[in-house]
Amino acid sequence: MAGIVAIFNHGSEPKQAVVYYLAHAMRMLEHRGKAYWKMMVAGASTGAEGSLPSDEAILKAANKEKLHGVSGIGYLLKRSPPFQSMHASHVAFDGFFVDTEKLHLHPYVGPARDSDSLYKIYYIFTTLLKKNPDRAVEFVDRHLRGNLMVKLGDDVYAYRDSTGFKPLVTASRKDRTLNIIASENSLRASLIDMEFSEARPGQLLKMSKRAGLEVIATSHDSKLMLDPFEFIRESNVVATLGGKSIYEIRKSIGRAQADFLALDLKAGDLDSAYAEPDYTRPMALGFGLKYRNHVRSFELAEGVIKDRYDDSDNMIDFSEQDSKNKLLTTGRSLKFVMQPLVKDKNIATVQGTIQTSATARETIYYLRNAGARRIDVVVSYVPTVDGRQVGLYTHNRELVANKYVGEVSTINDLNSNIAKELGADTVYYNSPSVLAKGIGVPEHNLWFPEWVRFLDYK
Repeated sequence: MAGIVAIFNHGSEPKQAVVYYLAHAMRMLEHRGKAYWKMMVAGASTGAEGSLPSDEAILKAANKEKLHGVSGIGYLLKRSPPFQSMHASHVAFDGFFVDTEKLHLHPYVGPARDSDSLYKIYYIFTTLLKKNPDRAVEFVDRHLRGNLMVKLGDDVYAYRDSTGFKPLVTASRKDRTLNIIASENSLRASLIDMEFSEARPGQLLKMSKRAGLEVIATSHDSKLMLDPFEFIRESNVVATLGGKSIYEIRKSIGRAQADFLALDLKAGDLDSAYAEPDYTRPMALGFGLKYRNHVRSFELAEGVIKDRYDDSDNMIDFSEQDSKNKLLTTGRSLKFVMQPLVKDKNIATVQGTIQTSATARETIYYLRNAGARRIDVVVSYVPTVDGRQVGLYTHNRELVANKYVGEVSTINDLNSNIAKELGADTVYYNSPSVLAKGIGVPEHNLWFPEWVRFLDYK
C-alpha cells in the first residue's frame, strides 16, 4: 500500500470539495510509477490503474459517478488491489494482516464467512463497532499491522494499530471546517493552513458531523514496532516521524553504516560513494560526510545519476537491457556516469535495497564501462526475502537473496555470495542493529521479517 486518506468537510464549501481535497492529498501520497487509486464519497466510488489524472478529469469522473458528500476516503496502491472486496467495500488499509486463517469461525463473521480476509475483518470490525468500540479495537488490533479506515454512511473511522507500525496523522483547519486523516505526514508540506498532530498507536478515531474529529477508543496493550522501510523509502522525504525529519534520519542511516564499515572499506581506500537510485541520496550524503572522518582523501561528489531529462519515470529501476534498448533507439541512456570521477577509482554505490538485483547490476555495468577500478555495494536496508516488505516493490518473486535462506548464518557469508552474483568486489548489507542506530530507536522497536534475526556480522 502506498497510502490512505480520509476527508470530512464540516463547512459550506461546494459539493465537490471532498473530492478536491482527496485528490490534493492523494497527489502527496503518489509515488512515481504504476499505481492503482480509488476515491469513495457518499455511496459511490471512482478509481483506475495508473497515475492520478488531472483535477479536471477527476472532477468530471466525480460528477459522472455522483461523488457528492461531506466525507470520503481514498487510497493509492503500488500494485493491483490484493483483495477483491476493495472494489466493493468502503474500506482502505495501509499495511498487512496476520492470523487470518480462522476468521471464518468468528461468531460475528456472518455473511462474510466465504469472503476474503479483508472483508471478514471489515464486517466483524464494523459489527463490533456498533456494539462496543473497545471490543472492535481489541479485535482489529489482533489482526492488523498498519492503519485501517472504513466509511459508514457519512461517518469515517480510522485505526492505527497498537504497535504504531505505520504513521498516521490528523489535520484540522483552524476554523474546524475541514478534517483530514492520512497515512502520509508529508501533507504538512502543502496544507500549511492546517494544524497537524500524530495519531497515537492504538487509537480509534472518528470523524462525524456531530462531533468533528474525536478519539472514541484506545488499545491499552501497546508495544512500539515501527516499519523500518518507512525510514528507507516508504515515507516522503519531506515528512517527519516522531518529530524527526525523514531526510535527516536517512542521512543518519548513512552515517551509522560509514562508522560501522570504515575499517573494512579503509583497506580498499574508497575514493567516492554515489547514490543509486535517486532516493538513496540522503543516505549517500550521510555516508560520505561520516566516511571523511576516517579517510580524509575521500571525495564528496555525485558521479552516477538517473537521466533527469528522461521523459519516463525517473524512479523506476530499469534493467541493463532496458537501458541498452533506450540507448539504441534514442541515443540517450537511462544512466549518466561522469567518467573522469569514476575512471581508475574505487567507488561505492549506495543502494536502498537489493531485491531482484536488476538496479544493482545495471549500476555496476555502467561503472565498469566507465573504468571504475573497484566497486563496493553498500545497502541501506537489511537482507530480507519477506514478501510483505521489500517484495511489495516488485511483481517478480525471484528475490536474489532467497536461495540463501538456510544456507548462510551471517551477513558476511551472504555479502560474499551476493557480490559474486552481481559482479561487485564487495557487498555490504545493513544489519538490524546498525540500521536501528541510524534511525535512533532501539532495535526491538523495529519490525523485521524473521530471517534477519538470524543474520548479523561476525
